[in-house]
Amino acid sequence: MSLRLLALAACLAAFPAAAVEPGGAMPSISMPRLEKPAERFALASLKGKVVYVDFWASWCVPCRISMPALDALQKKHEQAGFAVVGINKDATTGDAERFLKRVPVGFTLVADASDEAARAFDVKTMPSGYLVDRKGVVRHVHRGFTKETAAALDAEVGKLLAEKP
Repeated sequence: MSLRLLALAACLAAFPAAAVEPGGAMPSISMPRLEKPAERFALASLKGKVVYVDFWASWCVPCRISMPALDALQKKHEQAGFAVVGINKDATTGDAERFLKRVPVGFTLVADASDEAARAFDVKTMPSGYLVDRKGVVRHVHRGFTKETAAALDAEVGKLLAEKP
């Protein structure tokens, strides 16, 4: 290998992973379930469904709006093939559990205390959400969450569910 190619490879390796943006593939990672840490949950197990991957934390103020909205969205669309996965960013599961007592949800929850998932998605803002189509392609990215985000997300989910697999 030439010295130039070696230098180029070293420079490229120094850059952090690119953020997951629309058109990119959903990272294929698995994480421990929040309620059953001995069990792992693989995002790849949801291929064939429309999926919203949501990064949240107990200290995240907009998460108090997003979590109930995402729970309602999954209930509305789950029979059509929609699923939500909440990836918790708290340092301890106790913080997440206290939050969930006040804001209970029924969708899949996993823990990311090691930041593996956050690095794979290159998360910069809380909450951050990634709407993924049935083929595993990220179609929309939401950073932050408002009531307007909830309405836009509902429309986006409806469009993706209407697409032929």
